[in-house]
Amino acid sequence: MTFDQLRYFQAVCKYDGVNRAAEILNLSQPSISNAITNLEKEFGVKLFTRQHKRLHLTAEGQTLLEMAEKLLAQANEIKQVMAEFGNKNRTLRIGVPPMIGSLVLPILFSEHFNQYPQLQVRILEDDTSGLKKLLADHQIDAAFLPHTRPFDEDLCAQQLVSLQNVCCVSKSHPLATQKSIQFKELCNEPLVLFKNSFFQTERILDEFARQSLTPHVLMNSSQLSTVQNMIANTAAIGFMFEFLLKSTPGIVGIPLDPPMITQVSLVWKNKKQRSTDLNNLIEFIKSRSE
Repeated sequence: MTFDQLRYFQAVCKYDGVNRAAEILNLSQPSISNAITNLEKEFGVKLFTRQHKRLHLTAEGQTLLEMAEKLLAQANEIKQVMAEFGNKNRTLRIGVPPMIGSLVLPILFSEHFNQYPQLQVRILEDDTSGLKKLLADHQIDAAFLPHTRPFDEDLCAQQLVSLQNVCCVSKSHPLATQKSIQFKELCNEPLVLFKNSFFQTERILDEFARQSLTPHVLMNSSQLSTVQNMIANTAAIGFMFEFLLKSTPGIVGIPLDPPMITQVSLVWKNKKQRSTDLNNLIEFIKSRSE
């Protein structure tokens, strides 16, 4: 058994077949097939069955996949840590949701990362659930995540800031003069929301459901600029963090009643060896929140 064989096996499972795995890994199909065959011969088990031209994991294959993923993740962690010790590959991989990125990234690059010119920073943008998966798979070192309650035990967190969600309307909208607004007042208004997988959208829809209200969702978008333009042009009402109003002068933010507050924290895997660069970032975030 070799690490390459396990990686090829993992890729076949992830991409649902030899052809796609070979394409992603830039290898020949026989190389992938031979690796699977050799694993089956070595262990004396069948890892896959074929039904209707598709591969299906056997019980033995599922067990191997679970153990292989843990082993490969540990191998990648060892490689990253030892590369840092040798100062050959100082890379810090940070995940951010789109809206939160517009707040934290300018601060990080102007006040922290500029102190470490040899450090390579890689930013990955995704929604909260996607970033949690990237953390679990060791594909990023840390992420800035929104939350309203403590994280599970497998994650550590350092809070950075509290953000207020507000209802956003065009300055010419009839609701623009209100001092606060309740969800029941928005049932008949067309809404533009971010994708349903976004943390803020989940909170908004949960609150409508909690009050037994049915929102009129006109569209969902993953682009902040699209949401801002729809609101500014009076095509719809939306929800954003209050700090974003500075970049959209044609929009008014109305506080929600009751207020909706979101915490934002830097989050990383518990019980994982932290690099010096990640420790430096954690200390910087701690100093900003004090």
